Amino acid sequence: MSDSFDATVDVVIIGAGVAGLWLALRLERAGRSVALLEAHAAGAGQTAASQGIIHGGTKYALTNRLTGASESIRAMPARWREALRGGGEIDLAGAPVLAPRQHLFSAEALAAKITTFFAARVMRDRVRSLPPERRPALLAHERFRGNVYEIDEVVLDVPALAALMARRLSAPALLVDGPSLRLDASGRERVSVHFGAGGAAAAIGASAIVCCAGRGNEALLARAGLEAALSQHRPLHMVMARGPIEHPLFAHCLGSGPRPRFTITSHEWDSPSHRVWYIGGEVAETGVERERVKQIAAARDEIASVLPWANLEGLEWDAFRIDRAERAQRGGARPNEPAILERGRLLFAWPTKLAFAPLLADRIIERLEAHLPAERAPGAPPPGWPAAPLAPPPWKEPRAWHTFDR
Repeated sequence: MSDSFDATVDVVIIGAGVAGLWLALRLERAGRSVALLEAHAAGAGQTAASQGIIHGGTKYALTNRLTGASESIRAMPARWREALRGGGEIDLAGAPVLAPRQHLFSAEALAAKITTFFAARVMRDRVRSLPPERRPALLAHERFRGNVYEIDEVVLDVPALAALMARRLSAPALLVDGPSLRLDASGRERVSVHFGAGGAAAAIGASAIVCCAGRGNEALLARAGLEAALSQHRPLHMVMARGPIEHPLFAHCLGSGPRPRFTITSHEWDSPSHRVWYIGGEVAETGVERERVKQIAAARDEIASVLPWANLEGLEWDAFRIDRAERAQRGGARPNEPAILERGRLLFAWPTKLAFAPLLADRIIERLEAHLPAERAPGAPPPGWPAAPLAPPPWKEPRAWHTFDR
């Protein structure tokens, strides 16, 4: 195998979402050289579409799935908070925090159920019941009759987080033409990635390749001679509302089913008084088959039925689809943990959730130890190669916003 590469590094990472960025920063802090490749924009795809909630197990508790395996997520909020303070395994000091914690609320008929549920020892230190005077404005309304809980799960501005992480790398993520990516993992001591952009071509040699490309892992699996079916995807139909939203909200609305009826996070639009409500949860999962306007109407109706005092007049709405990529599970089951598929010096990785980025990095680095040499590879990127742009949040992209007739 030829060693005539345009650059030689310890690890090539494909995919500059939060998982790839976290891994790259961890490796650089450990003294390793990294080349990060991105086919679209840093933080694009699943990362940009995330609601930014650093889950700590609440969703598993709600679905009675807080098992020994899924309890690993309980440690994630603390690791993220330490990084946000600048003292963690990577430095995220200065990353925008939208809310230091979020809320969960229930309708009156479910108050007893949720109170009993969170009395469980495993969640007792994570969830606190709030009296009316400490509730968010929309949940402190005189007509609200349910229960409100505070959850120690921070909410982040994920596109801004990805931009900060990308800036803290020693070299920018390299923009590549996705279809041109070719993986050569046949070498015993070194593997390589060949790629192009703007008519130019380059090759980078490495001790290992890690694919953190989300849905893009399917194409990379095929190019490595593996089955794309080793990956699965779970579609969502997310909804956004923008305009003069007076009160921000970061909350799960618990219904009678196992998942939250909807989850709302709030984001600044073009001024502090003009916000975006970003809406996921069950309405996004069950709305996959609905066409756009019907999905928007379904989400609007859900919010109006639960919070009828919320002023939805004058808002503009849109909906878009996103696929969450996962390691394939038997029967298409939802995985509880991050997953890695290892084929020699070639690794495919799926974080499963944004919150799992630190744990995924732990597991990848553990596997890389068998492949990395004692001496650091030089690590200079191909000269003059274009850097990947930064992905905007979904509501900043050009859209045909929908308004409801008064």
